[in-house]
Amino acid sequence: MLALQKLKEKQAAEAKAAAKPAATTAPASEGASTEGSATTPFVLNKKPSSEVFEARKKISSESVLSIRKKGAAKKAGRNTNAAILRAQKDVAELTPSQGLTVTFPDPDDIMHFNVAVRPAEGLWKGAELKFRIDIPLTFPYDPPKATCDTLVYHPNIDYEGHVCLNILRADWVPVLNLGSVLFGLMTLFLEPNPDDPLNRGTKSVLHP
Repeated sequence: MLALQKLKEKQAAEAKAAAKPAATTAPASEGASTEGSATTPFVLNKKPSSEVFEARKKISSESVLSIRKKGAAKKAGRNTNAAILRAQKDVAELTPSQGLTVTFPDPDDIMHFNVAVRPAEGLWKGAELKFRIDIPLTFPYDPPKATCDTLVYHPNIDYEGHVCLNILRADWVPVLNLGSVLFGLMTLFLEPNPDDPLNRGTKSVLHP
């Protein structure tokens, strides 16, 4: 009896399994999701419009800043080359002059050089006055700067070496050259100008 009961239970289980329809699965389309499927759906994470606007604004600002920096660097390069070319031209055109000696401490740096002035007459006859000439990168639109390294009692040169020469200040024009500057330095000692003194303590001595 027990064996017959087990046989009937086995047959009933097999019949039940045969009656259950087989499960079929269709391939899921790309981007779709089905319940119980292991496929992870693709979700578009859309940013708010304000965040997108700020991001684009930042990228645009960085691009404009980069363009401006490149433009400024390019312009500075052009100005530097123009100043050096003009300085080279002026130096090449310098002619030997009695009482003037030009030396370049660094042969590769034409924008800074020294000048020794030796007046042949006047109050400073026989003296040697040394100057440093510094050419700016905006030359010839701006004048060179002359500094006197020799301590001298002169109405147009103060004790710190500043030089008061009209062509190095208000009267400078781009058509003037380095030769004009050297001639002006020599003129300071041949024809000083006590009426427009930089060192006011010398006016009464030279022009009572």
